[in-house]
Amino acid sequence: MSKQNLKIMLFHGLMAREHMQRHWLHYLAELGYPDVQLLGHLQSAEQIAKQICLNQTQNQKLVLLGYSQGGFQAVKVAQALEHVRHPVDLLLTIAAGGKGRLLPKQWRYNPRQIPENVRKSLNFFSLSDTLGSDRCYQDNFIQASHHDQLIENIIFDQSAQVGHIELSRCYPKQRIHHLVKQHLIFRIEHELLKLEQCASV
Repeated sequence: MSKQNLKIMLFHGLMAREHMQRHWLHYLAELGYPDVQLLGHLQSAEQIAKQICLNQTQNQKLVLLGYSQGGFQAVKVAQALEHVRHPVDLLLTIAAGGKGRLLPKQWRYNPRQIPENVRKSLNFFSLSDTLGSDRCYQDNFIQASHHDQLIENIIFDQSAQVGHIELSRCYPKQRIHHLVKQHLIFRIEHELLKLEQCASV
């Protein structure tokens, strides 16, 4: 297995660049992944897709991970890659909804329809996170575009009281919500490990 076989693109939300640097960028580096890049939510999805097509090696699996507004961006990049028939092996969205939909660039945009080129997609949201989850429960669920896709919605119930920042916290480890550690961080680690194994076959 080689961690070089994964290309991981991170997308941060509004005013969350430093937060993602301190948490997911640092955490993935600590796990030993060498090809991890952090981008914002305002860049052209089409331009990012072109960069990925140029820079991704033949043996690499592609992972897109977006937090908050970055979750919208991750889906947009996946859609841009679909237009050039480029596969996305794993799409991860965290707290991508709620008040984030109020920004003009998200008006009438549906981040829940996962494009066909995505092989697997996991969507994490908390019902106590008003910034990142939609009021209507069903509006938070991502949907597959065809039957071969693996789609999963991971929900943190209102009673868990997992907020917007808590959903993306990786440090300090003693402050990570135990449910986030179990159902989000460990789950993402597991999915990345499975992709490593597939890429090495």
